[in-house]
Amino acid sequence: MNWRKFILQMMLLTGVVAATSAVAQSTNAQMYALVTGSQLVDDCPICDRPTILAPLTGTFTLSLLDQNPLYTRYQLTNISFQAGAQTGTQYKVAGSGIYQIGGEVAILQDLFLDVAIDNGFTTTKAQCVNANRALSQTWPKIEISVDQTNGTPGQVYYLTLVAVPVPKVSSSPPDPHTGSVHLEWDGNGGSFQVERAPSIGGPFTSVTPITTNSSFTDVGVLTNYPQAFYRVRQF
Repeated sequence: MNWRKFILQMMLLTGVVAATSAVAQSTNAQMYALVTGSQLVDDCPICDRPTILAPLTGTFTLSLLDQNPLYTRYQLTNISFQAGAQTGTQYKVAGSGIYQIGGEVAILQDLFLDVAIDNGFTTTKAQCVNANRALSQTWPKIEISVDQTNGTPGQVYYLTLVAVPVPKVSSSPPDPHTGSVHLEWDGNGGSFQVERAPSIGGPFTSVTPITTNSSFTDVGVLTNYPQAFYRVRQF
């Protein structure tokens, strides 16, 4: 087994496809990933067609803009969301936004999105804001719904984002005697599941149940596999 090659492969994977935990409290950008509960709604107020509901996945980058004793503002960039509906319609969402959290009496949140939504036939420039300012999650997790403000009677979009920071995953050198691999990541109170694949393209299968643990040792894995790739998902 080429241990150096293995370490590089594992570092590449965790840096690219690992999903979620730890937030940007500084000017450093933090990648976020959408998790279960995120959704795109495609509605036609004047049509008879059913409203289209599609689970939403993807990532964005969150960066601190400014803060004062009452409010903190963040910029969303590199928005890259995808959604697939049961009707077969595929959606892509790209753009940017501003997220604000804070308040004088109660902690409230606001989100403005300026995005392009492509449904495979047309691309809609959608400006979206939230109507409900109440917090339902503890920072750094974000849960918020926004409505398109420039929709038409023939089409309007609604987005629900449930997002968590991508975890920073580290590993110890593989044990050459046992073939075991040890992973650790920033938990921040989240729930996680570790998945493993024989190549970076998958297929990935779960090797742990959903757990609040922030570490995992894959005992003896390299005695049976020439290489292994890991990703950590947060729920």
